[in-house]
Amino acid sequence: MIRSALQPSTRRIGALAAPLLALAALGLAAPAHADGALGVSMSCEGVGNSAWLCDATASGGSGAYSYSWTPLVNANVTSGGATESAFGRCRSNNVATVQVTVTDTSTGATASQQDRFYCYVIAP
Repeated sequence: MIRSALQPSTRRIGALAAPLLALAALGLAAPAHADGALGVSMSCEGVGNSAWLCDATASGGSGAYSYSWTPLVNANVTSGGATESAFGRCRSNNVATVQVTVTDTSTGATASQQDRFYCYVIAP
């Protein structure tokens, strides 16, 4: 009796291994947010004093993203770098255009979007 308690049985090993195998299988599955092609949406607005603010949201792909902001018309980027938000300056009383490019850092896939907005100065 003591000997059988010390020896591992096939049933005990199987009972211990099943949950571990299930966890390993879950780790190999695609992330829940990976729902196909990489996409990006963005929203920009003039915030007064010849400044603008943009926010971008990536979707699809692997879920690991980097962002790149490009001023296209009447704008420059002063902060934002590789984040999902950017801030910059623009020439007041004009329309400005900014572009964001999102890169899936796991696959290298890219998606871009542009937004136009009015740049203005708040009256004192």
